[in-house]
Amino acid sequence: MELFTFNKVGKVDPTQLQQNSSHPADEMLVAGKPKRTSKPLVDFEPWRPGVGFWEAEVGAWNFVYPSNRNEIFHVLEGTFSIESETTPRIEFTKGDTGIIPSGFSGTLRVYEAVRKMYVLLA
Repeated sequence: MELFTFNKVGKVDPTQLQQNSSHPADEMLVAGKPKRTSKPLVDFEPWRPGVGFWEAEVGAWNFVYPSNRNEIFHVLEGTFSIESETTPRIEFTKGDTGIIPSGFSGTLRVYEAVRKMYVLLA
């Protein structure tokens, strides 16, 4: 799905993007049962970056990031942290930019409902 074309200057309205919502699987849950919503602007494919917006409610879950992609993100609202057995807790809040490397395995904790813009790279 590509809702945005790169053949002219344009303005993105995230409220007009198709959204996909889910909850972490029960075996991944650490706290709560937070709803997560992604609004892709450009779907990720191995030969091109994915771009979009992601939101999550308060809660925590374990996750494993796919081995075929890396993420760069910028936090637009909220506060969350990421940690693992080898990565001490790193907190991200409005205005912060961060990365999640391919194959990362850890825990994401949302303290205040979060919204971020992301870019996925192979």
